[in-house]
Amino acid sequence: MASPTLTSGAVQRLREAFARADYTADGVQALLGPVAQEALGRGETVPARRATSGGTALETLVRLFPLQLAVPATAAAAALPLRDLLAGGLVTRDGDEVRAAVDVRPYAEADDRETSWWVVSDLGTGLDGVTAPLPADHVVGLGGASTTLAQLTVRRPVARTLDLGTGSGVQALHATRHSGRVVATDVSARALAMAALT
Repeated sequence: MASPTLTSGAVQRLREAFARADYTADGVQALLGPVAQEALGRGETVPARRATSGGTALETLVRLFPLQLAVPATAAAAALPLRDLLAGGLVTRDGDEVRAAVDVRPYAEADDRETSWWVVSDLGTGLDGVTAPLPADHVVGLGGASTTLAQLTVRRPVARTLDLGTGSGVQALHATRHSGRVVATDVSARALAMAALT
């Protein structure tokens, strides 16, 4: 499976599109509400599907990435720099529909909601009870382990931080808040591509 890539200009256009749509941790939480958010955390999509049926740019992005649903290509093009994402392998097109090829989730630290990040990883399994075997080079995204480790890590100012086995780059993001320089490394080339996009 090819690793996703975007030019620096495409990354900037994507960030701008996410900001316009309020595809942020707080924006998604406000859209879904606590019931749909908690259900999605358990892999149940029905409440989130109901909360995202209006067709706004934010609803399209939530349906495309966290819910892993096909969305109309016209809606995707209105919400995203679609050509960039198709060329970079972040989404695929099948006729009049677009599907996510990777997961892109908004993320923020609990004590700093002003800083919004987006974590790029492989699509997970388990939504609505549907599971599938994961390939050996699967890059895990946001989850309980990564957020727990982020909460447990001591955050004192340091000159340099090494994120060994960075995966999707979640810990490297946190390290940028208290480190002069962060080096993120991994044995997986696919993980390095995901972390670079993150």
